[in-house]
Amino acid sequence: MDSRAQTPQDFAVGVSVLLVTIIGVLAFVQGSAVGVYESPDVQRNQPIADRAATYLVENHSVEGTRNLIRYNASGGINESLNMDSSELDTLKTNAGLDVATERRVNPRVNVTVVNASSLEVGTRDPAVDDHDQRLAWGPDVANRDNVATTSRVVKLTNATGQCDPVCWLIVRVW
Repeated sequence: MDSRAQTPQDFAVGVSVLLVTIIGVLAFVQGSAVGVYESPDVQRNQPIADRAATYLVENHSVEGTRNLIRYNASGGINESLNMDSSELDTLKTNAGLDVATERRVNPRVNVTVVNASSLEVGTRDPAVDDHDQRLAWGPDVANRDNVATTSRVVKLTNATGQCDPVCWLIVRVW
């Protein structure tokens, strides 16, 4: 008959396995556990913000490069968004963001390019190009609640002094 009781090593191994299991479960359900406390508006608009950002990067990138956005070139992001309405209706149509129904209105979209140097000092102020034009399009997002935000790391062509070393293309939807 073995009269050996639980040793400290048995206890340590058991507790370690339990902790690893709990941490693993929390890691896999993190989005759904935290998502319960998010606004339904943010949950509904997050895929819309992701789609708009993806559309902008895919349609304004220099051929054969990754996240190098045409800025002051023909068909560049600056030309495209400046020619759009103040509500960015063309962007919403082309990116497939028009989701209006009898119960839902189309989302409002804001696109901003932020220089990495702004991010270092803790602000998300829009970058400014050589002609003192702010790189922000669409309605102002200030003082808005429940805004879904997505960002992409990009570089801009023909934008002297910008994106050193990189910029963020930030799309906000509410």
